[in-house]
Amino acid sequence: MAGSEIVVAEAFVKGALRAGITACVYLPDSCLTPIVRVFQRSPGVTMVACAREDEGVGIAVGLQLGGRHALCLMEASGIGFSGLILARAHVQRTPVIIVASHTAGAGEPFDYHSASALLSEGVFSGLGIPYEIAKESRGIEALIFRVVQTSLGQLTSFGLLIPPFVAAGADA
Repeated sequence: MAGSEIVVAEAFVKGALRAGITACVYLPDSCLTPIVRVFQRSPGVTMVACAREDEGVGIAVGLQLGGRHALCLMEASGIGFSGLILARAHVQRTPVIIVASHTAGAGEPFDYHSASALLSEGVFSGLGIPYEIAKESRGIEALIFRVVQTSLGQLTSFGLLIPPFVAAGADA
């Protein structure tokens, strides 16, 4: 991992922990791996690896219902697999925080991520789930803090899309 990726990941995790996150559900994803690694080194954080994105969202819902506050990290393509459980969580006001790589915004260098990018924003918009796209790495700690605070405070799911250049700290 490059030094900038580690700095971004550490800031992200610091903001998430400060906001009350106690668990991290994840699927392996090259863009978010540094964040997963920092969470793994964080004492008191329950780490749950899963095989499918919808499974991860379901686990995050269960953790929330059990009194734990979880982030669910995945590639944006997985949001499409998660539509039904996201809809259920949203209507029953169980906050699920999805952090996903790849967006329809500027900074996506590969065309094969285009479908993932369209899908993620479409699912969030279609279900009425608020979401944000991280624009720069410098503010990532405050951004994730606000996302978690909003999700837990308003009892709503929330999506945070992180382009690869932000996760890599390439904008700093």
